[in-house]
Amino acid sequence: MFSHQPLILAPMAGITDSPFRQLAKKFGADLVVTEMISARGLMQNDRKTSAMLSFEPLEQPLIVQLFGRDPEIIRDAALKALDAGAACIDINMGCPVKKVVKTGAGSALLKDISQIKKILQALARPPAVPFTIKIRSGWDHHSLNADMVIHLAADHGAKAVFCHPRTAVMMFSGAADWNYLEKAACQATIPVIGSGDLNTPLETVQALKHPGIAGVMLGRGVLGCPWLFGEIKAAIGKGKATPVTWSEKLATIFLHWKLLEDHKGEKTGFLLFRKHLAWYSRGLPGAAAFRQRVFATSGKQELTNLVRMFFNPFTADNGKEQT
Repeated sequence: MFSHQPLILAPMAGITDSPFRQLAKKFGADLVVTEMISARGLMQNDRKTSAMLSFEPLEQPLIVQLFGRDPEIIRDAALKALDAGAACIDINMGCPVKKVVKTGAGSALLKDISQIKKILQALARPPAVPFTIKIRSGWDHHSLNADMVIHLAADHGAKAVFCHPRTAVMMFSGAADWNYLEKAACQATIPVIGSGDLNTPLETVQALKHPGIAGVMLGRGVLGCPWLFGEIKAAIGKGKATPVTWSEKLATIFLHWKLLEDHKGEKTGFLLFRKHLAWYSRGLPGAAAFRQRVFATSGKQELTNLVRMFFNPFTADNGKEQT
């Protein structure tokens, strides 16, 4: 699963639902991960939480990411996700968001190694759960401990570790420290997948050149840009990224809308699509005014016309993106 330096879609709350995962796979993502799912919510049969386990065959092998603190609840939720068709379970030990941290989950676990051990022990108990963990480099710069956590994960049978080399207190500020990650990865006995600040094919290719890095996980860089996976694959295979044409991009944007409607229903799909249009239009001339009109639009035909009117001019010049 983690051989040949895979390109992996990172779990992103409110983003990496089934439609987005399908797009990522369409453009060449080797693996995709669900949104962060509450282990407790899953075991309480919460309707919205359980619905997050829905996926299409195209997404396989699918990694389901769980968050929580209680080892037994995490184990039970992992087994439930496996029964639903997950190929592997990822345990979130890196989310720095306050509402997660205050429960003792996510990156808060990086301050509690004994609790991490208990979770790993629960997952390793027969029948063993195929699992990975997602971490940051540490809670803060005074407590960098990714190397220790990677070692613990390996000792308990983890398939790989996903590491974003920022500290939890950094959130998304500053820069990801790939040199620190390289050192930790070179000492590891299991694959270490890196993430952080990968927004272009060149940045991703450079990241893959770090010794010890077994693959990369793409997050914010693919927002409004699911075709980035394909451009990276081209850069790796041909030595040069081939930009996706704007005609292809526009077709993908409308495909995303259709997938959202199929998965979420017409009303919810419409609302979610408007959110994604903010990312698809990011950095383009007139994007601010376009977004303003998008969020004031309530009719499907009106939004269709608005999208075509905004994006069609970019499909000129044989549809090639100008960079």
